[in-house]
Amino acid sequence: MAFGKLFMIPCPIAEDKIGTIPQDTISIIHSLDHFIVERAKTGRRFLKLASHPTTMQDIEVMELDKNNPTQDLHQFLTPLKKGTSIGVISEAGCPGIADPGALAVKWCHENKIEVVPMVGPSSILLALMASGFSGQQFTFHGYLPVKKPELVTSLKQLETQVRKSGASQIFMETPYRNHGLLETALKSLSPQSKLCIAVDINSDQEWIATRTMQQWKSHNFAIHKKPAIFILGSS
Repeated sequence: MAFGKLFMIPCPIAEDKIGTIPQDTISIIHSLDHFIVERAKTGRRFLKLASHPTTMQDIEVMELDKNNPTQDLHQFLTPLKKGTSIGVISEAGCPGIADPGALAVKWCHENKIEVVPMVGPSSILLALMASGFSGQQFTFHGYLPVKKPELVTSLKQLETQVRKSGASQIFMETPYRNHGLLETALKSLSPQSKLCIAVDINSDQEWIATRTMQQWKSHNFAIHKKPAIFILGSS
């Protein structure tokens, strides 16, 4: 019997924007009834939004986060060896990037199961595309330290990397900490350093701007509690 496949399925970045998901990806979603998600509630909501033909009660959904026992994941993935394909869905954007979906991918590679990445939105790449910074060299750092001394050190290290290599340095923050992160950056980095802020990507409220730190000081930015990507770079 042929093994099933693990499909890495992007979901909308902005709430309810199902039009950002290609039809080929939607077709794969409709063909599956086993899914690994970060949160069952939002995972099922996305499946309904994608007009999944199967009733929600008949769809198998497993929540996967960093606190999930590995054994539970192994048990859920075992049907792959019997021909059942499984989809992995992130909370927003592409699974396996800044979320625990990579654990499922690791298991599949170790067990010689095919992993299929599907097309869909990535806030990281969309922000980089619109930043005006280098897309030839870039690093995604995920979340920077929360405590201010460590955050200042990290920001200055990223600034140094931009100066040395020209590589774009991408990072993010929990939405309610956006202002704190930006205020620390404004006080810690050179006035000439350039920062791109991409907010509410793919939504009707989307805005993306690249300015020097000095210019950001005089900008009335509205980023509190909004999903955002930050990029330090040169252009």
